[in-house]
Amino acid sequence: MAIFKDNYFTNDTYSLRTERLKIIKNYILDWSGYLSLPKELLDWGMTALNRWQNILKKVEEKKSESNDIFLKLKKIDEITFKYYLRCKRLINNKYSENIKILHRYGIDSKFPRNRQEKISVIRKMLKTFSKQKKQNEPDIIPEDFIIKLETLLQKSEALKQKTQSDGRSTSAKAVEKQIEIFKDDSKKLRTLYSWTLMTWEPDEPYLVQLGFAVKPKKKNSFEDETEEGLE
Repeated sequence: MAIFKDNYFTNDTYSLRTERLKIIKNYILDWSGYLSLPKELLDWGMTALNRWQNILKKVEEKKSESNDIFLKLKKIDEITFKYYLRCKRLINNKYSENIKILHRYGIDSKFPRNRQEKISVIRKMLKTFSKQKKQNEPDIIPEDFIIKLETLLQKSEALKQKTQSDGRSTSAKAVEKQIEIFKDDSKKLRTLYSWTLMTWEPDEPYLVQLGFAVKPKKKNSFEDETEEGLE
C-alpha cells in the first residue's frame, strides 16, 4: 500500500493522484458507515478512479492522434516539396534561355524555408502553367507532371487544415477536461479528509486507507485539527 507524504492534494503528481484514488476505491465502502460518510462522498470515492483513468487514457489517445496527423503532414509536405523541385529543375532546363518565363514561374530564386512561402511558389508554378495552357503556348512541359504536383499540394493543404481543426485543438480539449477533473477531485479529497477528522485524529494509521498522509504523533502538544493538512 502506498504511503503518502502529505495531504496537499493540488500538488499531487498524476501518478500520485491515481494511487490515492485506487486506495479510496478499495476501502471507502468499508469505512463509510464507521465515518458516517454522506452518499455523495461515497459515490464519488467509488467512481473517481475510473473517471480519472478514463481521462488519462483519452488525453494520451488524443495526443497520439495529433502526433500522427502532424507526422503525416510532415511526410506529404516532404514529398510535395521534393516533387516541386523536380518540376523546377525540368522547367529551368527547358527554358534556360528564357529569363522571362523562368521569372513567371518563380524559379529564378532559391526555394524558401518557410512552409507557407513554399506553398506560394508552388501555386505560382501551377498558375503560370495554367496560363500557358490557356494561351495555347506550344512549348510547355507535360501536363501530367503539373497534375501530379497539384494533387500532392491538395493533399498537403488538406492535412494542414486537419491539424488546425482536429489536431492540437482536440488534444487541448482533452487536457482541459483532465485539469477540470483533477481540480474537482482535489476538492473532494479535501472534503473527505475533513470528514474523516470528525472521527479520527490526524495521526490515525487508518487514514492511509483513504489515500491520506498520517501525521506523526506529538507528545504533550495541542494539535490544531481545523487546518492541519488542508489547503
